[in-house]
Amino acid sequence: MEKKQRRLDYAIALAFCVFVVFCGLSGYALHATSSTGFCMSCHEMEPYLTELSFSPHAKDREGHAIECSQCHIPEGFGPRFFAVKMYSGIKDLAVHFWSKPDRLNRVRTQKVARRFVDDANCLACHQDLDKNATGEAPVSEYGRLAHDAYLGKNGTTKRNCAGCHINLAHLPEFDRWLEINAAFTSRLQREEVKD
Repeated sequence: MEKKQRRLDYAIALAFCVFVVFCGLSGYALHATSSTGFCMSCHEMEPYLTELSFSPHAKDREGHAIECSQCHIPEGFGPRFFAVKMYSGIKDLAVHFWSKPDRLNRVRTQKVARRFVDDANCLACHQDLDKNATGEAPVSEYGRLAHDAYLGKNGTTKRNCAGCHINLAHLPEFDRWLEINAAFTSRLQREEVKD
């Protein structure tokens, strides 16, 4: 009987150790696959990093480079985090291995991609919606009305932050003609001339 109890204790201890190692490796894998370095390991992601590096969102307020996960992965380890990680990972692997990523139709994918920029990620940096992006002046009257609708103060909107604030981090060629993108377009074109 004592031998059976000891075996059971060892089995429980071993199962616990395996569980702890599994959780540690899973946490490490989730963290590692959320890094910009991991994202850039696929060549088709390079244009996005180039666009980001010349965008208004290239750096945060402290001057640190914005990481892919700061916009594209929800904070925390809740159900939304795991759903987005799973969907994005499967989609990115499918695009990488079974399609022609260089011929990706950004017009079609842009609307879907905007849905995967979590508002909480935007609000982590842009907490005061009454101020402009620099936080130094009030938003325009149009911006105030739009933010009030977003907050439910005067009507409602179904759009998320990225649904209204398009082309802040990435700028596909088909949107470069828009007047609001003139400065971003100019920086990208100067870089393209260098290459």
